[in-house]
Amino acid sequence: MDWNEGLKLVSYCPVCETRYNAMEARHMGQDGDTHLLHVTCRKCGNAILAMVLLNRVGASSVGLITDLTSDDVMRFRSSGSVSIDDVIEMHSFAEKEGWKALLRTARKPRVRAKAVKPRKT
Repeated sequence: MDWNEGLKLVSYCPVCETRYNAMEARHMGQDGDTHLLHVTCRKCGNAILAMVLLNRVGASSVGLITDLTSDDVMRFRSSGSVSIDDVIEMHSFAEKEGWKALLRTARKPRVRAKAVKPRKT
């Protein structure tokens, strides 16, 4: 089975529900029968990263919405695995007050002002 067959499983945008065009998908690699795809919606600009398993029995997939570009995926894919020291370093960083303040700021809802056209009377 060709990896393009797996695109049928990830054929719509989970955000705006627009159907994808196959040209928006990028094959990022494979491991045996499992393929990694990066698919971008041309309408809303959101992307999904999908793992598609293709075999004689059929096809299945799991995907997640991401803000990664296909170049980001390749960069992270080729980086090393996370070590115990990496986890301890991240935990120490997260305990700092500056990080906590950043999280509090990020949780505050943002208010967007909409432009209103004046009505003709």
